This record gives sequence, structure tokens and C-alpha cells, in this order.
Amino acid sequence: MNLFYNLIRDDAGERIKFERKAWGMSRKKLARLAYTDPETIEYIEKGYVCMMNFNMLLNISKALQVSFSIFLNKNLTNEELIELFTTCE
Repeated sequence: MNLFYNLIRDDAGERIKFERKAWGMSRKKLARLAYTDPETIEYIEKGYVCMMNFNMLLNISKALQVSFSIFLNKNLTNEELIELFTTCE
């Protein structure tokens, strides 16, 4: 398992769903803004974080206007951010 999956929160999908609903946003709209499909958003919200990678999390975070770090288990150091960014495609 790579660094990304070790760092992502178990409830990341639930948090994404909460943020999406707080904006009154449909899965379809979030998917469009995050450059993916509604089914992928649905699976992520149901807890299948294996459907998500670092770039997708960044796109989702940007679409929801939240920091991607709220979906991670801990606050990352600059070194960990660099490692995460360079190892996850």
C-alpha cells in the first residue's frame, strides 16, 4: 500500500459527501468539477477510497473549496507533502 492510502482518513468519503451536500452540490456536478464520473464519486462517498488517488483528491478538494488535508489522518510536514506529491501519480 502506498503512502497516500496510509495517510487518507477512513471517513474521507463521508467527509467528501458532507462537504458536497453543504454546497448543495450533486454528485454529477462534483464529478464534472473534479474531472471524474458520478459513479466514482458515489463509490468514494461509500468508503471505497481505493477509487481515489492523490490528484483526484486535489481536484475534489478544489471543487469543494476545502484543503485536501482535512481528508488525511494527520497534518503533514513539508517533507511528507513533497514525498506524497512525487510518489503519487
